[in-house]
Amino acid sequence: MQLIDILYIGIFAVMIFSVSLWLLVYFLNRKDVYTDPVPSRFPSVTFLVPAYNEEEYVEECINSLLEQNYPGNLEIIAINDGSKDSTLEKMSQFKDRIEIVDKENSGKANSMNQVLEKVDTELIGCMDADSVAEPGMVKAMVGYFEEDGVKGVTPAMKVKNPQTWSEKVMWAEFIYNVFLRKLFGIFDSQWVMPGPGSIYDAEYLKEIGGWDEETLTEDMEVAFRMYKNGAKIKNSTNAYVDTPSPSTLKGLFRQRTRWYRGYINNIIEYDELWFNPRYGNLGVIILPFNLLFITVTVFLLTHLTYKIITGIIQMFHTFMLVGTIPIGGLSLSVQSLSIFHLFYLVLGGAGLVMLYYSLRTSEEDLSLWERKVHYILFLTVYGMLYAAFWISAALEEIRGGKKIW
Repeated sequence: MQLIDILYIGIFAVMIFSVSLWLLVYFLNRKDVYTDPVPSRFPSVTFLVPAYNEEEYVEECINSLLEQNYPGNLEIIAINDGSKDSTLEKMSQFKDRIEIVDKENSGKANSMNQVLEKVDTELIGCMDADSVAEPGMVKAMVGYFEEDGVKGVTPAMKVKNPQTWSEKVMWAEFIYNVFLRKLFGIFDSQWVMPGPGSIYDAEYLKEIGGWDEETLTEDMEVAFRMYKNGAKIKNSTNAYVDTPSPSTLKGLFRQRTRWYRGYINNIIEYDELWFNPRYGNLGVIILPFNLLFITVTVFLLTHLTYKIITGIIQMFHTFMLVGTIPIGGLSLSVQSLSIFHLFYLVLGGAGLVMLYYSLRTSEEDLSLWERKVHYILFLTVYGMLYAAFWISAALEEIRGGKKIW
């Protein structure tokens, strides 16, 4: 057996372990995946809506928060972060119902920190100005704060109105993540508090210093800091938020390069979490395994690319020698099947099972024909994109690109 064969067996073992782990967590906690704790009371909540040049979206965003079917007190502070378009004018339509702060441009984290101390409600939420909360979002989330140690709750995010190929493949990823984020919450290993719709214990957030203004991903950094300070983060699969995804491949690479660089920076900054039983499943299992999984995915992409390039070179070389390209070698006989084909079959089947439960968890119909492009892109292209995002982030980090939001 060659070294490459041994490597692939190890890779398949890693992937099968990953799928098996999450399916086991799911089947042992099926009831908790689909339901949220019923709150005994409805604590007061303030949502911060920082906006920079969001004239196209901010009105719909604020309306979605005003239209929450939440029995408790819900306040909104909209922050115009030095926008150069009509964002402030759009906000001003709501001046009798919400508080509006107009300030010079200083970034999202700084904008929220500037108003953090004036918040006097029990809970504080953040809502990216380009996102829209469905009416039951807040009500589905607040019950978790009655559990011991819970200081943050995250929503279930979906891609808003996917039209382009880039948006469609990300639609499938977000549906997949609705399922995974819930399992991360059950497994006490969720490591991000997304900007669209996450809710915090206000007093706790103030105690740990609010949001980091220097990081590329303030929503990820604050989650790591919360874990470091003993907090738990939960997730609601019934708290839906619609958020846009970049419509072009270039925009998607720019977004994901920033996200993944932020992850790299945070796991280095919070290296004390690694293999530390004090931080439970996040430190002992998830952070080390994430690195292993990323490494495996990048290896698969680079090895596949190498095989394709060498194959093309060999075909060209054969053509130059004999004037034709043999196609007989492309046929696959039953005798040529190996254990690796079985592994691929098992992994493919497991991936489809995970996708099915993701659609079920996110209350999306299978809609095979209607969503055919979404599914095909996700099952065929997403893995390569995922690896390419990590390569881009690593190269940008090595190059020393600017760390700005």
